[in-house]
Amino acid sequence: MTSPIAYKILVIDDHPETLNIIQRVLQQQGYNVLGARSGFRGLSLADSESPDLIMVDGMMPEMDGWEVCRRVRGTPKLADIPIIMFTAVDEAEQKLAGFDAGADDYLTKPTEPDELLERVRMILEDRTPKAAAETRLHEPLPEKKKPKPRESGGRVTNTISFPNSGSVTAVLGARGGAGATTLAINLAYSLATAGRDTTLVDLDLIQGHIALYLSQKHENGLNHVLTQPESRWREALPAEMSKYSEHLDLLLTHAQLASEPLPLRPEQTLSLLQPLIKPGHHLVIDCGHQLTDVVESVLSQANQIIVCLRPERVALANARLLLEHLHEIAPPETAVRAIIFDFSGLMAIPHESLEKFLNHPLTAILPVSPTEMNQAVNKSIPLVQLNPQAKTSLLIRQIAQQLIKA
Repeated sequence: MTSPIAYKILVIDDHPETLNIIQRVLQQQGYNVLGARSGFRGLSLADSESPDLIMVDGMMPEMDGWEVCRRVRGTPKLADIPIIMFTAVDEAEQKLAGFDAGADDYLTKPTEPDELLERVRMILEDRTPKAAAETRLHEPLPEKKKPKPRESGGRVTNTISFPNSGSVTAVLGARGGAGATTLAINLAYSLATAGRDTTLVDLDLIQGHIALYLSQKHENGLNHVLTQPESRWREALPAEMSKYSEHLDLLLTHAQLASEPLPLRPEQTLSLLQPLIKPGHHLVIDCGHQLTDVVESVLSQANQIIVCLRPERVALANARLLLEHLHEIAPPETAVRAIIFDFSGLMAIPHESLEKFLNHPLTAILPVSPTEMNQAVNKSIPLVQLNPQAKTSLLIRQIAQQLIKA
């Protein structure tokens, strides 16, 4: 993280004492802090000062914090600025209203200084300070490679379909870091340990997260298949599979961050995956978080679609839109599930309120301990293998049993 002195934070609160306390706490950590005692003044400062973060009180006269959020998100120049809303109202509906208006996080007053600073740090952690970015405006830009023209794909017209035998579960993230890869790995492992023959497929041809997560050294996989003539893909597929356990096979991709992604059309994807669907066999596909034509082709043939999200504004808003879209494109017999990953342990929004916001039932809320998550990643094993009796492991195994019975 860049030194906090480079970050500019705008605090908007109509109570002078609260405003002074928050400013002082942030300034003691070296942040450049601006203060405003009304929503109108705050919007004016946001426009002129371009802060890296806005912190706004929800309950203010004339213009409340929710309206400030909406106006910030509705102004192109300001729309990408993260917002933390704080208020004395600790009600789920108010929090969801804040997320809906555009807040990225929500704090209930009174807030301990340590918690406030931790939330600020987490929001700013992956962002480059605007002041630092502006110093590089006149530096020469690196030469860009001319992009290759994209091959037109369009939606699949069901000329190719998966066989009815076997089970296909597609796991999709509402955004990056929502837990899709974690769930896909742990579901596949749980199915395999239940004695079900399972294949786990990574459809992310750029990131290759499953291979990284499980420290698989197999250098070929799906990437290598796609470099061969299409007529040989099915023949080449068995040699590119990795054996993880007695009942679990992996079809991996490996990170290609510096390369052009290999072209893959929707109908090619379905044709390639068809041989993996066998009677009594489970196919779990990590679809990443981008709803491409290739991903939509897989979703159109899946028995189960699982959307993963986190309890924060962007993921909740994306998930609501994604779930609406899935109900439009998924076959009537396809089960669409929503699962929340709570990596912080701080989620205080009731189950029912989240379902109302998403307009969709929740299959589960998975509380994932950051310590256990780090241990699993460092040991290159699934969470359910690290601690089989943890609440998260038990919930994932229950979901796997639901897939077996479906």
